[in-house]
Parts: sequence; C-alpha cells; structure tokens
Amino acid sequence: MPPTRTFPTISDLKKGTTIATAELHISGGVRASLAENGLWSVKPVFIAGELKALAPMSLNHVASFARSIGGELIGCDEISGIGSLLPTRVWVPLDDPYPFTTQPADLWQAIAAQAWKAGDDEYQAFASHISLSLRAAGIRLRDASDHYTAQLLAAISAKREAGARFSNMPLSDIHIAFHSVLSELASARDYLAAAIAFRLGAPKKYDALNRVREWLAVASRADERSDPIIAHILKASDPASADPWLYHLTEYRNRFLHKRPMGASDEAVRIRYDLKTHDSINVPIIEVPLGGDDPFRPGQDALLCFVQLYRKMNSLMAQAAAASPYPEVVPESWTGC
Repeated sequence: MPPTRTFPTISDLKKGTTIATAELHISGGVRASLAENGLWSVKPVFIAGELKALAPMSLNHVASFARSIGGELIGCDEISGIGSLLPTRVWVPLDDPYPFTTQPADLWQAIAAQAWKAGDDEYQAFASHISLSLRAAGIRLRDASDHYTAQLLAAISAKREAGARFSNMPLSDIHIAFHSVLSELASARDYLAAAIAFRLGAPKKYDALNRVREWLAVASRADERSDPIIAHILKASDPASADPWLYHLTEYRNRFLHKRPMGASDEAVRIRYDLKTHDSINVPIIEVPLGGDDPFRPGQDALLCFVQLYRKMNSLMAQAAAASPYPEVVPESWTGC
C-alpha cells in the first residue's frame, strides 16, 4: 500500500476587493446580463423595430426564453477583476435542472486529489487529465459563443436582412474553437476509458477507447461489460444503438481534425443571420450551419450540436465519478494536482 500523503498549509493568502459580474450565454450569440436582485436582462431584442433588452427575468425564465427561440441556455460566465490587466473568467456550463450544480470537471479534480492523497499516482493522473479536458472543452465552447456574439452584433450593425448568409475572416475563429472542443472531448473519452481499464487490471497499452473496446470484447470479460458505466460507453459508441453519441463525437473529431476541416464545408463557411419570435418580439441570432454533407446533423447549428455532445459527455463523467474508487470530495488544504 502506498503511504498516505498530507497537504501543505496555505499561509500567505491575501484578501482584497474586486469588481465582478456575470453573464449568461444563450446560443445564437444572445446574452443575459446580471441585473438587480439576481435577475437577468436579455439582449439584443427588437421591440417595435428598436434594439432593446428584456428584463427582469429569472434564470429559469431565461432558459425558457432560449428554448422558445429554438436555442439553449448554455452557460454562465462569471467575470471578476473587471478593469484590471488580468480579469478572471470562470465558466459554468448550464443544463437542466437549474440552478447550478457541481460540475463533472470539479468532481474529477476532487477525485484526483483523493487519489494523490492515497498515493495512487496513476489514477490521480487519469482523473486530473479528465478534469482538465472537460474544463478546456467548456471554455472553448464559451470562446465559440463569444465569437457568435461578436458576429451577431456586427450583423445587426450592418443592418443585414433575416436569412442573409455571409462570411468573413473572424469566422475561422469559430471553426478553430469547435475543433478544440471536439479534440478535448475525445481526450476526456480516452482518459476515462484508460482509467476504467487500469482499474480492471488491463495492460497499460489499452489507453484509448478503441483499444479498451478490443480488450473488453473477449468472451471471458462479459462481467466487466455488464458494469453500468462500461455498458453506457459501449452502447454510446455503437453506431447501431439508439443514441450513438460517442460514435458521433469520434466521427466528428476524426472528420474535422484528420479528413476535412470544418471551414472546408460549403455550408460552414457562411454564417446565417436570422430573426426568431418570442411573444411578438423579434430576437436576432446567428448560426453556423453544419454542411449538407454532414453525416448526422446536416444544416444544424454547430454550436447547438456540440453543446449537446458536451452535455452528454458531462452526464457520463458525472456517473463515472460517482462510481470511481475515490470520493468526490476535495480534501482539506488541497492546493491542486
């Protein structure tokens, strides 16, 4: 048994004051700014032909508003140190049920801390890598949403008509952000598969989902395949299953990173500006449609597509965290893996 470790004590912590705010990201480039009493102000919207904001709205009301225009409330950006040279942005992905819950990236960071405390360096590394990849994927979705908002405001300023298609150089920033999202989600997938294989005693060479699937396919490992987390992974990576989302993730990642970059698609090189209706109010949005040759969701907005894959990965990772050999609680005096 490896020796149990202890954590150093923080002794030089400094306190101060800072200016902070929060902003909700809605697909299509729409935002909701924090107003008074924990309520929100959604913008931009057109009321009687003029740019306005909808306020005040609760968090659940904002989520309902997003769905009413065919979109999603995708996350909250908590910004502190406003006006300083190094403002801090903490991205909190959002999904039903609201309000905020502990994110899987944080659960896996806690598991990494517990594994390190127990002297289990191998599992600590897997857990740390899962946490980092999940966090990075979320931040890259936030970056894509930032670019959507910039494109939306530019389209409004240019007085584009509903249904207009256009392109520009900054569109490549959106494509790059999505490439990063898919790469990080695929990394998280492989780290989880490797962690499971390690826990089951597989040789170290089984360090990615495709290899772990081969190892599990042996007839003598039927018991392992019946484990709920493993069964979920195998089913989600089977193209013939009812919801093959892990297979879709793998195909998107391989397609965009190894075969045909997202920006090479005729559809994806043009942004679509449109107006949605909410209670007789026009809500401007932009979309970056997946190409007509997309094998799974042709014409669907890329941000909505990849947010759904990210949410499914987070759901899997939360289930896997609950089944890990270490608790999901950060030890006292923990300073990071």
